[in-house]
Amino acid sequence: MLGYYPGCTVRAQKEDGFEQESLAILAALGIEAKELKEWECCGAVYPLAQDEYVGLLASVRALVQTEEEQQEGLLTLCSACYHVLKRVNYRMKNDEEAQKRVGNYLETEYQGQTKVLHLMEVLRDYVGMKKLKEMVTTPLEGEKIASYYGCLFLRPQKEINLVDGENPQLMEEIVRTLGAETVTYPYSTDCCGSYHTCQEEGVSRQMSLKLVESAKRAGATQMITACPLCKYNLEKCQEKIEETDRLPINYMTVPIVEAMGGMEALERKGEAYAHSAENSSQSTA
Repeated sequence: MLGYYPGCTVRAQKEDGFEQESLAILAALGIEAKELKEWECCGAVYPLAQDEYVGLLASVRALVQTEEEQQEGLLTLCSACYHVLKRVNYRMKNDEEAQKRVGNYLETEYQGQTKVLHLMEVLRDYVGMKKLKEMVTTPLEGEKIASYYGCLFLRPQKEINLVDGENPQLMEEIVRTLGAETVTYPYSTDCCGSYHTCQEEGVSRQMSLKLVESAKRAGATQMITACPLCKYNLEKCQEKIEETDRLPINYMTVPIVEAMGGMEALERKGEAYAHSAENSSQSTA
């Protein structure tokens, strides 16, 4: 079983369905994820000051709690949360001074041994594309999907190490498994403008619009991402465009849910798996 770290943004935007869809997908695939008993905001941005340790505490608490609850790893959905948790974990594994300072403050020892996982990583390493393909009941024939990674999944490569930072293909692999066509365009790893949207909306809009227009020129029928802020920026930049000309921006879960028969079908599969696992547990007790 995996520990589950929802994060503030995903939990605050429940109407988007990202969390519900993600957990339903995992349940249907036989992956159990249990929310941590207590968690707090990771800080949203990784603290870059090398002599500042307070910014590490929230993430370390979550990582330690994952161990205490005897979970196999810590799952998160938001790429910002994933970025922060992964980098904090890397530092705690490799920085003895951080281990000492944080350990003194939290009155515990932690050396970066918890695995930090993103939904895509779980699909790749715990489920596998073969099993995912077996669950597809409605192949997405005719869909041309542009995958948008953004910054946080990829950089810095040494610390994140999820995919090839120069030529990531994990989202494309998932898209092909669903029966859709992948769209190659030049800016899938460029920044969307990130938090500039708060104070320099024009800057963010220009950066995001470049991404969307590039994907449209390449023939995309939709873009997918795993970052709530990226999704917001990619949608926001199209506000002045006629609605019929806007490129749909979806979480990566949307095409997965569609290809697997919809939420009701997923929930039935999840319930069936849970029932089967319960019966198996009782028979071996």
